[in-house]
Amino acid sequence: MLNAINRFGLSRRIPSETKRQVRQNSGFGCVLCGLGIYEYEHVQPLWVDAEVHDPANITLLCSQCHSKKTRGMLSITTIRRAMELPKCKQAGYSSEYFDFEGTPPFIDFGGIKMEEVKIPIMIKDEALFTIEPPEEPGTQFLLSGQFYDSIGGKSLFIIKNEWKAFNSNWDVEVTGPLITIRERASRICLALRAVPPHGIIVERLQMYYQGWNLSGTKDTFTANGISFSGSTIRNGHIGFSLG
Repeated sequence: MLNAINRFGLSRRIPSETKRQVRQNSGFGCVLCGLGIYEYEHVQPLWVDAEVHDPANITLLCSQCHSKKTRGMLSITTIRRAMELPKCKQAGYSSEYFDFEGTPPFIDFGGIKMEEVKIPIMIKDEALFTIEPPEEPGTQFLLSGQFYDSIGGKSLFIIKNEWKAFNSNWDVEVTGPLITIRERASRICLALRAVPPHGIIVERLQMYYQGWNLSGTKDTFTANGISFSGSTIRNGHIGFSLG
């Protein structure tokens, strides 16, 4: 389906640069409701009648809003109005929820896996991440945390399993379970993979916070030039304490 072409010879595949412009225009989420899981939608003209992929005529819609539009339950006028003032730009962020079920979620931070650790990372007596028990029996454990870019600007916060990706980022791209945040072209400050219902993996990181430069890949975590890798921390109160 992605390789289909319309009567003008236009492929369904939207160029990467155009997608980025659409994400920036939309505030990195559905223009109507602000959800951070989205689809690219040609608003007017529809893709079947489009001659080019024009970012001014493409927007982001969540699956529910996209379905409403496709079924004729949302007008072009309503979507165009939302494109002028996207919900995410009003709120300052796009958002969605992680799915954790049954057991405390793990955090894999640069190849260091922390399981059933209440405070995975502490920096200068401040918990960078916390895992709290369910608020009611049978509900989910609650993960909260903070990510920043390489100069200390907010990139993504997690508040009781709800993640919020801020509009101040240069780009936020969600592909499947992977959230990729760039602070500029070719500069990824965070690549975060959801592994429902068990936890999250930090695959890439460039972050500055409280005097600490933190960086990471799938295999190595570095804090102010000190590298750690390939270990598992279980059943503790604090995983890492820095500073």
